[in-house]
Amino acid sequence: MKRHPRVCRIDSPEDAASLMRRAGVSESGVELMTPKLGFHVFHLRELPHAMATILKQEALAAGAEAAVHRGLVVRAVDATDVVLGGTRRQLERIAQKLRGQQFGLGALADELTGILAALDGVPVWHVRDRVLDLTRPLVMGVVNLTGDSFSGDGVGDDVGAALERCRAMLAAGADILDLGAESSRPGALPVDVETETRRLVPVVRVLVAETDAVVSVDTYRPETAAQALEAGAHIVNDVTGMRGLGGSGGTGRAVALFDAGVIIMHMRGTPRDMQRDPHYDDLGAEIHAFFAERLEAAAADGVRLESIALDPGIGFGKRLEDNLALLNHLEWFAGFGRPLVVGASRKSFIGALTGAEVGDRLSGTIAAHTAAILRGARVVRVHDVAEARQAALVAAAVSGAGQ
Repeated sequence: MKRHPRVCRIDSPEDAASLMRRAGVSESGVELMTPKLGFHVFHLRELPHAMATILKQEALAAGAEAAVHRGLVVRAVDATDVVLGGTRRQLERIAQKLRGQQFGLGALADELTGILAALDGVPVWHVRDRVLDLTRPLVMGVVNLTGDSFSGDGVGDDVGAALERCRAMLAAGADILDLGAESSRPGALPVDVETETRRLVPVVRVLVAETDAVVSVDTYRPETAAQALEAGAHIVNDVTGMRGLGGSGGTGRAVALFDAGVIIMHMRGTPRDMQRDPHYDDLGAEIHAFFAERLEAAAADGVRLESIALDPGIGFGKRLEDNLALLNHLEWFAGFGRPLVVGASRKSFIGALTGAEVGDRLSGTIAAHTAAILRGARVVRVHDVAEARQAALVAAAVSGAGQ
């Protein structure tokens, strides 16, 4: 008689525990077996010979796997990438063994332990005096205070129209309002600080005074960020990853001064040139390295880790295949333990796939954001709030089903 084994996917310790409880396993058995069922794979880049050799030896001793460059054993290379794979229990054992080693292996052990801890929980996002609930995906509504938005919904300098749009988004269920006063569409020209602040600050003031909205400002200028935060904004959404453009410097110090939230986004180039033949040798590794460097810079500016969210920058210096790979592999950045923000709303890659014009990309947007949520996104940045909220709630329910 055939038994027809059923394939089971283990995405979290909760998945493993639930599966065993359904099989009637005792609680002590569940506790013992859960760390043995989830398998994790890590890519470590350019480890020196001694470091990689010891890591491989400890991995094999723990029953795990560590793949290295074919020339490592005969010392044909001085450094190698390592693909490390094992169960939670095996990786914990490796970290414990590495902690007493030289060559920087102790620090690597701490990093591995920290990543494993980050994979278990829901990240916390502090934005000034608030802690945002990320147990469900949050919807960030886009409000363009410009006349040249790619999506065709900019309100320019009309404060009344901006406030009307903000209130409509809040009524539709927006968790965050993201106000931008300079277009970041491909080829967009910058505006000056005075124009940007004239558009942003009055709207921020009214929203903070008259609503309970969480207000984000989409800016990379420290002067604009400081004035918006002074007016009461909670988050700075910085498309430059707090680097700034044109020698303006980053927004980190303003964020730290107000203990505000910040979204660090990846963008290759500037809005004017980011889509001129972008290319990556290793997309995930390059964006991962960018985030690592930016998190260190943020800490140097006094920004606390709990205030930071990360955005891989869909459509910002990315090819079609890059956008799709990012949506499918958000786990590349899960080890940072920070909320992941995805903004695919109405973007050109949806048009490239479907032929739809900007105003007809709602279905494609929902598909992209649903995929992102299923891969771990905690915030989606959208133009159509009610539809996005409904899709996000369903996607979140699906991702938690069967546990």
